[in-house]
Amino acid sequence: MRSVFNAIVLIQVLWLPGCAIKPLPQSHARTDVAPMYAGIDRSAAATLRASDEQLAAEATQSSGSPNAASQAKVEQGYRLYRESQPGMAMRSFNQAWLLNPDNPEVYAGFAVVLEDQRKICQAMSMMDRAISLHPPTFRGIYADAGRIAARCAAEDRTLPPEARIAATTRSDEWYRKGEAVEPDKGYLYASWAAAYYWRGQYGEAWAMVHKSRAAGGSPGEDFVRMLRARMPEPAPS
Repeated sequence: MRSVFNAIVLIQVLWLPGCAIKPLPQSHARTDVAPMYAGIDRSAAATLRASDEQLAAEATQSSGSPNAASQAKVEQGYRLYRESQPGMAMRSFNQAWLLNPDNPEVYAGFAVVLEDQRKICQAMSMMDRAISLHPPTFRGIYADAGRIAARCAAEDRTLPPEARIAATTRSDEWYRKGEAVEPDKGYLYASWAAAYYWRGQYGEAWAMVHKSRAAGGSPGEDFVRMLRARMPEPAPS
């Protein structure tokens, strides 16, 4: 059990170079497109500190409170992401983080952009942080977290075996939690089917496809074709 815990810790520290507090570099690197501004201590630079204070004042005045302002920035981040502007989306999520670092949706937003950049295990760490803050209530969080953890285990060939096992275990834990609390079971089971596919467990993947359909979900046709190429579709049990 301790080896699995150590493996989880190993995965979580994969993003630590981007979140440990560091002094502002002499050459001004673009840190606003990295989660949490790449861990730069923005209070150490007068211009950045003043900019952040102005952001907080203006956003709070507009939205009524820092928490509400943070949520508005999260929603803006997702809108920009859907518009294929990941850099601008990350800037919005960073602003949301400045306004309320305890907002779990901020870290889920970071994860969305990191996954799109194929930084899958870093995305998993952000999902872990989102869920660990307090029980999240927004729809799809456990399905998305389970998918990202499964991708981390399947795609990152640099992971040692124990870290891959830990990521797979975490994926299953999140899916089981989602099965208990998520209202959209169709989406959850479709995501779980993909996780089983990446592990090569095609029979289990088909079972989840059938559960997704029964719950009103619609697993993607491209995915179903890929799964069918690996294993003929069995009759629903």
